[in-house]
Amino acid sequence: MESFILEKKDAVTKEESHRGQWKNGCEFTLSLIGYGVGLANVWRFPYLCAKNGGAVFLIPYAVFLVLLAFPMTLLELSIGQYSGKGAYDVWNICPAFRGIGAGMIGISFVFCLYVNNIFSWILYYLYNSFLSPLPWTTCDNWWNTDTCFVRKKMMSNFSRYLVNMTNNIANTTDTMHTTNYSLLTKAANITGNSSLIQTSTEEFWNYNVLRISSGIDDIGAMQWHLVISLVIAWIMVFLCILKGVKSVGKVVYVTAIAPYILVTIILIRAATLPGAIDGIKFYIIPDFSKLANPQIWAQAMMQIFFSMGMGWGALITMASYNKFNNNVMRDTIIYSIVCEGTSFYAGFAVFAVLGFMSHETGLGVAEIVRTGPGLAFITYPEALAQLPVPQLWAVLFFLMMVCVALDSMFVSVEVCVTTINDLIPNVTPRKRLMVTASTCFIMCLATLIYTTQAGVYIFQLVDWYMTSVTVFLTTAIEAIIIGWIYGADRFIDDMEKMLGKRPSVLFKILWQYVNPTLLIGLLVFTLVEYQPPSYGNYQYPSYAGVIGWIIALITSVPIPILMVKEIKSRKGSIIQRIKTSFQPNDRWGPAKGYGPVG
Repeated sequence: MESFILEKKDAVTKEESHRGQWKNGCEFTLSLIGYGVGLANVWRFPYLCAKNGGAVFLIPYAVFLVLLAFPMTLLELSIGQYSGKGAYDVWNICPAFRGIGAGMIGISFVFCLYVNNIFSWILYYLYNSFLSPLPWTTCDNWWNTDTCFVRKKMMSNFSRYLVNMTNNIANTTDTMHTTNYSLLTKAANITGNSSLIQTSTEEFWNYNVLRISSGIDDIGAMQWHLVISLVIAWIMVFLCILKGVKSVGKVVYVTAIAPYILVTIILIRAATLPGAIDGIKFYIIPDFSKLANPQIWAQAMMQIFFSMGMGWGALITMASYNKFNNNVMRDTIIYSIVCEGTSFYAGFAVFAVLGFMSHETGLGVAEIVRTGPGLAFITYPEALAQLPVPQLWAVLFFLMMVCVALDSMFVSVEVCVTTINDLIPNVTPRKRLMVTASTCFIMCLATLIYTTQAGVYIFQLVDWYMTSVTVFLTTAIEAIIIGWIYGADRFIDDMEKMLGKRPSVLFKILWQYVNPTLLIGLLVFTLVEYQPPSYGNYQYPSYAGVIGWIIALITSVPIPILMVKEIKSRKGSIIQRIKTSFQPNDRWGPAKGYGPVG
């Protein structure tokens, strides 16, 4: 028996030498933070907080952080660290559900294509941020239309005059490049020409960056400025994960820390501007009546779920490179506090700038604020353009966005690379390099569809459906596997081997009852609240919904297929086959090499 354990330890040591490990706990923690602090922290959480009662939104948010996000994050980090396996091989713990791993890889693959498209937009804006004047601040460029205008604060007497001219607005807007946006919009609604009136920032986004077509039916040509940005983005990702965790561990010292420095600089400057306090008040003043709305609680749970990055395979993969006795409980606490604290902190910088923009344009903050790409690529660039030395602030903002996007990207790509490498016996550094390069190249080719003139419609369709089903389903099954099939008590025993002390029995209750219930409820809520996809005023054709549901469900398909395959590969009666397929196989065990488990 002793010789068996020594042999297994030797084999594990060789495997770990090929897989690599984080040099220290700091690299792992920074990688976690970099992964968790994504684009949604900048462009979605502040919007949800302002929309749903200000600071009151933090109450349901904190509740679901404690009841759902923290225990499920701890589960994924623990299972990855204990086994030393990636998102696919880790399911040796319950081979019947190996399809969960395949689903996670599928989600990460689609997510990589989606995020790197955003990354290419950010790089293009960063390039244009060095130009003077900023190209989205004027209406005399080749892409501008006759109805383009620049938002400026106008004197009230001119505004009243403009209202009186609403009947002639369609004929006069070509000479009014500087006017009041809200009045123009009202006037356009009267004349039926609202779709023709756009700010200079909106026209830069639609007609320069996207060069948008009429709809998803009109694919158009690939836009070479986006192709170049996309290739640069993929090269940057490849260089970050060139040597696996060895290179990622070095990069995160910059990409995970820099956003905090940059957003703090922007916040300090914004806080000194007139109107900033009005934006911050709009952001945080509590409206306790909102707590009675079930939608607020559902949105808080959904946001915390996506913000923490559960169910994508990234947490499992990153933790698999840890040392066996790393304090994963401490890391989960740090990750939860920093990740969600960053969301709230970033909101102050966002709304301070929007408050200034409200002061300058005469519009209410509610009329300006947007969510998603609209905030990052329309509202915020327009607001920064009104600051002194606008190029400086635009560069700082988009540098921050580069770091945020890059962190999310290289961790998600590493999920796919690690899975492939774990399936290859005796992986050498040369083989790993080839796998990494091939993965990035294939993903780059797949992402080219987003560079077409219909790219934004495809992007919106993927965004609409990408996480509708699989991510909730896989995470719910995760909780059921650990809580009931493998056994919460047994898993807590495994955690005790890593931590040196036994975790609280509360985790058993959460994994067995609370987490599966909340996750299944979240899945049902998502399906019940389903709405057909749209992009602005554009309504997708009916077949787009079919394509969307294929995107939503295709990553779930491996779960039943691999379950049937696993059961069929077993010996004995059908009952025996089913029973053994739900039990850990001989490849499941602690990464440190303690011998067979159980």
